[in-house]
Amino acid sequence: DAAISSEADSGFNPDSVEWVDLGLPSGRLWAKENAPGYYDWDKAKEIFKDCLPSAPATAELYEECDWDWDDSKKGYLVTGPNGNSIFLPALGYKDTDGNINCTNSGHYWTACPSKTSQADARNLYFGSGYIYPLSDDYRANGFSVRPSREY
Repeated sequence: DAAISSEADSGFNPDSVEWVDLGLPSGRLWAKENAPGYYDWDKAKEIFKDCLPSAPATAELYEECDWDWDDSKKGYLVTGPNGNSIFLPALGYKDTDGNINCTNSGHYWTACPSKTSQADARNLYFGSGYIYPLSDDYRANGFSVRPSREY
């Protein structure tokens, strides 16, 4: 859907990203910032390729880091074992009609399809007081992307 992914049609260059080492056991690095815009799942997989986090990478981020909700910034400060951190804002999601919904929650794609529905894919879903590291949602919705890559 062009309304969802138009900001990213020019492609993604991992060399232009500032990467943060959180001290994770895997050595995986996470981008300091979100990719701009909202992406349906197919477009996210096409654009970010190996930098779209896997389900295990997302689970590791959840399990190995401290997550502290910031009410003023509306999102989670995620601090790794080595003390470095990234901030994951709650930016809601863009529905298939182009409307932004649920701006009090965060929706971030992983590279993994749903195990239960071909119309869904796995994502990190959170809000104040809850975090679901591997939730399922409709692939056509526009979600945020936080790139990650192997060290």
